[in-house]
Amino acid sequence: MPTRPRRPLWTVALLLASAAPLSAWAQAGGAGAPAVESVRAVRAGAEGERAGATVAVAGRVTAGSGLVAPDEVFVQDATGGLRLALAPGSAPVATGDSVRAVGRLQVRHGTTELADARVETVGPPARAAAPPRPVPVRELARGGRRLDFEAREGEVVELEGRAVQIDQADGAHRLVVLSGVDLVSAVVPDHRTELAGFAGVDAGDYVRVRGVLVQDGPAADGRGAYRVYPLAASDVQRRGLSPAEYTWGAVAVGGLLVVALLWAVALRTQVRRRTAALRASEARYGHLFEAAADPVLVLDTGRGGEVTAANQAAQRAFGLAADGARPDGREVRLADLALDEQEARFHLADADKNGSVSGVLELRGPGGAAVPFEIATRRLRDGSAFVSVARDVEERRAYEHGLLRAIQAAEEAREQAEKTAQLRASILANMSHEIRTPLTAIIGFADILRDEVPEDLWEYADTVHAGGERLLNTLNDVLDLARLDAERAPVAPEAVDVVPVVEGAVRLLAPLAQRKGLGLHVQSDVRALPAHHSRTALERIVTNLVGNAVKFTDHGEVRVSLHAAEGYVVVRVRDTGVGISDAFLPDLYEAFKQESDGHTRSHEGTGLGLAITKRLVDVMGGEIRVWSRKDEGTLFEVVLPERAPDPAAPPPAPSAAPAAPFSDAGGAAAPDSDSAPPRPPTVERAENDPALS
Repeated sequence: MPTRPRRPLWTVALLLASAAPLSAWAQAGGAGAPAVESVRAVRAGAEGERAGATVAVAGRVTAGSGLVAPDEVFVQDATGGLRLALAPGSAPVATGDSVRAVGRLQVRHGTTELADARVETVGPPARAAAPPRPVPVRELARGGRRLDFEAREGEVVELEGRAVQIDQADGAHRLVVLSGVDLVSAVVPDHRTELAGFAGVDAGDYVRVRGVLVQDGPAADGRGAYRVYPLAASDVQRRGLSPAEYTWGAVAVGGLLVVALLWAVALRTQVRRRTAALRASEARYGHLFEAAADPVLVLDTGRGGEVTAANQAAQRAFGLAADGARPDGREVRLADLALDEQEARFHLADADKNGSVSGVLELRGPGGAAVPFEIATRRLRDGSAFVSVARDVEERRAYEHGLLRAIQAAEEAREQAEKTAQLRASILANMSHEIRTPLTAIIGFADILRDEVPEDLWEYADTVHAGGERLLNTLNDVLDLARLDAERAPVAPEAVDVVPVVEGAVRLLAPLAQRKGLGLHVQSDVRALPAHHSRTALERIVTNLVGNAVKFTDHGEVRVSLHAAEGYVVVRVRDTGVGISDAFLPDLYEAFKQESDGHTRSHEGTGLGLAITKRLVDVMGGEIRVWSRKDEGTLFEVVLPERAPDPAAPPPAPSAAPAAPFSDAGGAAAPDSDSAPPRPPTVERAENDPALS
């Protein structure tokens, strides 16, 4: 059995009050009557070798006949309590009586009792006296030590907990209470109508229950479910909040008080900070007000637009004092400063109506001269205070007038340029018709003449034919360049295979290379190189570059290579000719410019081939680069995207071409025409060089 706690003083007094009459009664009972024992001693042997023995106890009745069951009463002394199962025919026992009971010791439904108990009242009746004060069994927090109900069986106890269920079954009302981690049932038999069930208590309420504690029956762990039989209507009461809830509530209130205190401190700190910031802001804006280069006026529309403050710029511009008055103390209104008073009044009316307004007013200065000012007026706060910032726009007006004149002149120049362009287009059309037609006839008759004249005169016919061809080519170059400059060149992209296009263009120049004894080769990384470009433009680019290479190369070879990169097509033309000087490279793509010109030039030409090539490459969205060294040779590289750009899209930003001059002392090496291009990278796979010589 668990150690019982110390009994309060009232139990000791109860024992002493009943000791004397019990002793006298025992002596009168004869030698065969069992001696009175304490309830603790009786309960200690109830489940041992004393089970079934006849024992005697004495104490105060805590639950009389009919309170729990018709034939059951509960008695309690200073050491504990137990149940008395009255013998048949026994007289009823009232709550509060001091009694002596003799019966057979047993345990029924987990509770110690005296069966077939014979009960006799000892001493004068004590029914008017209050029953023993209940032993408190307080709720423990969840997860804590379980309550020691077994030590309190048969006693009047008082416990608190949360009502979890209320029902009615087996002839009784039941209220299940969760006290700490234990479930206890408060049971009221239906025949006890004075208790009215559990009126006023709902599931979820925190309640206090007082009554006799009884075990329903033993469980596997030696502990059974417990019942409490209330003795009066006041033994079941709502208690509001649990002690834990009161504790947490107090903690929460304390926390709120701490938070409120901290918030008050923070608020006070914030107010101080905001106040300091406001003062600093006022000082800063005061400095800005005074330091502003433009005149600033503070106006009061409630007083007719009177000036109440003026910064230094306004004081100088309008001859005012800091408070907005004249030096002699006269008040000044905005209308007094304006050349047109009515316009100034309309300005203030619009500002008062809309909150802000801007416009141009002519205001008079100290000398009376009117100057145009652009004035922006805005309400300072709710009320009639406004701030007006005035900016002198006299110079801006002069600039605007000059700008208008410049725009007009530009418009006239544009119209003149359009007329010039129309005239140039007309001249080009006439040249195309009036010059090309006779040249075609001259070239054709030169061919006929060669067939008709003797062989010793063929030289003259060939000279006429060559001169006509040269003049026709020059005319074609001039017309093509003009169309490209006017953005009227017909460059129509189509699906093409770059490899046969380049090979075909090079093949046309093979006879010229043969006549000069030059090698002319084409090399390609791939057998096919599909792209989306203008076939005519691509052929023209290759023809111009290869033709120049053959023209400016007297010995050696000209090599053309094709490379495929991701998204790009690369064409390279490399020769072993005379090369280009560094001084001429910046002017390389200028029209009609050649490195050797005048009567002493070493090679014929108009200087239009590279200019046309550069413009075609730009139109096709590509890039052309050159590496050259005098008397060693030249390499041209053309990089084109696989698809021509959309003419309506903006042109891409040009990429920087890497500088790569030839590889001897003083310069880096130009890329080898047989290798992959430096930008973008290509796959290193080459076909056999088809010799075209």
